[in-house]
Amino acid sequence: MKRAEEYSIATQIWALRQHGEVGPRTFRALMIHFGYLSAILEAELDELKGIEGLGAKKSQKIFDSFAFLDKAEEFIGALKVRNIGISTIFDEDYPQLFMELNDPPPIIFYRGRLPDNNEKTVAIVGSRKATSEGMRIGVDLALGLARKSIAIVSGLARGIDASAHIGALKADGRTYAVIGSGFDHIFPEENRPLAAELVQTGGLISEYPPEERYVTGHLVARNRLTVGISKAVVIGEIFNDSTGTLDTATFCQELGKWMFIVIDGCDQPGRDNSGVEKVLSLGAIPINSKDGIDIILKSLV
Repeated sequence: MKRAEEYSIATQIWALRQHGEVGPRTFRALMIHFGYLSAILEAELDELKGIEGLGAKKSQKIFDSFAFLDKAEEFIGALKVRNIGISTIFDEDYPQLFMELNDPPPIIFYRGRLPDNNEKTVAIVGSRKATSEGMRIGVDLALGLARKSIAIVSGLARGIDASAHIGALKADGRTYAVIGSGFDHIFPEENRPLAAELVQTGGLISEYPPEERYVTGHLVARNRLTVGISKAVVIGEIFNDSTGTLDTATFCQELGKWMFIVIDGCDQPGRDNSGVEKVLSLGAIPINSKDGIDIILKSLV
């Protein structure tokens, strides 16, 4: 029988993730306790049960993960055939900005490429119900930043996210989409061609395996990665019910990232600016489409 260390790091992590149901926070706790990866898979059940917070059921799943290593190895091997890249928290190409998170994903999947660790990345996010003017501003901001060799990050959602990716592509720039599902289930479906286009120069990134379907909870997790992989975040058009965008703004505040919000049109009579006000209260810097690009660029120096 092979020892755990004879399997690849990606295989070991996937066995823990898929069979042991070990998420990012549990993975970090286990690594702190055991010191190295293979020791987790070869740990005795009683030792696992003795770790505070695991419990008997979870400990059993982790213990049984060793027997899942061969299946995990098959899964990792099949990804290469499908041109799906993998990067683990131990790999040189793993985005180092993720390490600023309290819960960096131990393994990520990607199509195309991952950002270089010296690459300047700016996220542009906002409402899925964006107006035509909001979409125009999103495209223009992304286009202007991409022309300054800034890589654009967003979440491939309808509205402002899509406008950000489109703007970067119009400038022949690089853009990365962080998604809350596997690559077999791009959401929304109408953005599948956009996903296929952006991987030609940038990348599609997910912490979920290809067959994983979109669920609402994944989007909150996705938002933290969007912020995590970016050096600054721009909030585009936002409304009072833009909960996902507000989640993103909260992650920005927690991580101490530069955060900007576009305020074009906020002075229109009768407009509900409660969403804008919430983001401003979290420390966002107000900008407009006229001088916003220069202000954002100064934050990246």
